Amino acid sequence: MTNTTTTTGLINLQEYPMREPQNAQELVNLVQNTISQIQDKFGHMSDSIMTRIDDMGRRIDDLERNIAHIISQTNAELP
Repeated sequence: MTNTTTTTGLINLQEYPMREPQNAQELVNLVQNTISQIQDKFGHMSDSIMTRIDDMGRRIDDLERNIAHIISQTNAELP
C-alpha cells in the first residue's frame, strides 16, 4: 500500500498513511491501529449526533412552550 492524499467519505488517507505489512506482527499492528482509528471516528460521530439530538430536544421543548403560550393567549382573548 502506498501513501496517498485521497479523501474518502470518512477517512483522510493522508492522515492515516499505510504501507504493506512485512510480517504477521506488522499486520496485527495495522489491524489494531485501523480498529482504533475507526473507534475514534465512531466516538466523535456519536458525540456529534448526541449533541445534535440534545439540541433538537431543546428546540422542540421551546416550540411546545411557545405554542402553549400562544394558545393560552388566544383563549384569554376569546369572548
